[in-house]
Amino acid sequence: MSRGQALVELAVCTPVVMLLALGAVAGVQVIDASAGLDAATKAAAAEAARAPDPASAETAARERFQSMVASYPLSSAQLSLSLGTFARGDAVLATASGTIDLAWAALVVPKRLTLESHCTIRIEPWRSRPPPP
Repeated sequence: MSRGQALVELAVCTPVVMLLALGAVAGVQVIDASAGLDAATKAAAAEAARAPDPASAETAARERFQSMVASYPLSSAQLSLSLGTFARGDAVLATASGTIDLAWAALVVPKRLTLESHCTIRIEPWRSRPPPP
């Protein structure tokens, strides 16, 4: 009798446990991708803030962003920079977005999830750089 009862309990609980496990793995993947996007956005803004001029700031920030985002499960990651006047004490604003594909866990979560990240870094007022033209 108890052997049959255990099989019924296993048959009832297995789908629930599988869905919980699937949701947990998907959640970890989303958290990992979000942390990676945040780190890449912050690194890109910091790289732009340290650059000597706006053109090299844009290039350096994009290269840094792409090199960091490549390590995370993000697709179509894009970076948008706002350099302002690029003067001492001004701020660099970096905004990024990326998509994470969760089709493998479509029973629990949406198939695609879009993540966004924002970071503002102040250009140091003490830095020596040529004045803007």
